[in-house]
Amino acid sequence: MHTATREAVRPVPKPRTTMQKIGNALRLSKKFSWDYKDFETPTASHFGENIKILFRWQGSIYCLVWKEFLVYMSLYISITVVHDFALTDIDKHHFEDLAAYCSKFVSSLQIVLLLGFFTSTAMQRWFSLVNSIPGTSKVTAYFVNSLKENQPDGEAIVQQYARWIVLSWTLVFRLVCPGLKEVFPDLMSLQNEGLLLEHERLRLEMEPSVKNHSLIVVNWNLGLLRVCARKGMYYVPADYARNLDCLMLFKKTCNNTIKFASKNIPYALIQAVTIAVYAYGLASLMARMPSKLAPDGTWESTAVSFISGYFPVANFIPVCKLTLNYPWRIGNTIAVFALRCAL
Repeated sequence: MHTATREAVRPVPKPRTTMQKIGNALRLSKKFSWDYKDFETPTASHFGENIKILFRWQGSIYCLVWKEFLVYMSLYISITVVHDFALTDIDKHHFEDLAAYCSKFVSSLQIVLLLGFFTSTAMQRWFSLVNSIPGTSKVTAYFVNSLKENQPDGEAIVQQYARWIVLSWTLVFRLVCPGLKEVFPDLMSLQNEGLLLEHERLRLEMEPSVKNHSLIVVNWNLGLLRVCARKGMYYVPADYARNLDCLMLFKKTCNNTIKFASKNIPYALIQAVTIAVYAYGLASLMARMPSKLAPDGTWESTAVSFISGYFPVANFIPVCKLTLNYPWRIGNTIAVFALRCAL
C-alpha cells in the first residue's frame, strides 16, 4: 500500500471549486484573453455568408502576423526607394539583373509543397493532442456511483479520489499549457491551492522526473480502489474492475499527453522549413517588375513598375506563405482553448 493511502483521509477543498479557480486563472491571463463564445461559424445558406470571417480580427491570422507583414512591406518599399532615388544608371543595371535572378529563384523554389507537408504534420499533432486530452468527470462519476451509501468516511474518500484525479490532470497540463504553468509554477503552489497535501508534496519531490508526478498520483488512486474493494464499499464486486478500467484509461490519456509534451517535431524538419521560407522571403523582396530602359540609356519608371514597387499586390502571396512558417505559434492557443472547454 502506498504511503499516501495509509494516511487518514482529510477533508480538502472541493475539486469542482478548484477546477473553477484554474479556469478563472486561465481566463484572466492576458496572453489567452480572447474567446470564441461570440463567434458564429459562417454557413453557405446565403451568398457571401462565409466572407464575414475574413473581416474578423480577434483570433485571426491578421492578429498573428501583422508585425511580420509590416516588416516585410517596409523592407520591400525601402528597396524600391533606394532603386528609384539612390542608385545610378549603372547600379540600376546590376539591380535589374539581381531582380531577374531572384524572380527566377522564387518561381523555381517549391515552397508550397514543403510548407504543406510541415503544416499538415503540425496540425495533425495538435488535433491528436486535443483528442487525447483526459477528462476528469467520467472517471470520478464512475467511482462515486459505484460506492454504497452511508459508508464511513464515504464523503471524504470521494473527495480524496476526486482531488487526486484533478491533481494528476493539473500535473499533466503543467507540462503542456504555459498558462497553467504560470498559475502553478511549482508543487508548493498546488499545496497552497489545496490540491496537494504536505506529505504528498514531499513524496512527489523524491521523484526526480517531473513527467512521472501525474502517474504517481494515479497510482495512489489505484491503491484507494483496492482499499474500497477490500472494505466491501462497492455495490457489486464487478464495480472494482469497471473503476480500474476507467482509471487505467485516464492514466493512458495522461501518458499520451505527456508524450506530446516530450516528443516535439524534429529540429531538422523545423530547420529545413525555416531556411527555405526565409530564403524565399528574402528573394521575393528583390523579385519585381523591371523598369523600362529608355533609348538614351536611362531608366524610366512605368505604371506597372511603380505599382509593383510601392503597392506589391502580387507579393502578398509570398507574405502569406511566410505566415505558414509559424504554425506552432498558435499551438498553445489551441491547447488552452481545449482546456477551457474542458473546464
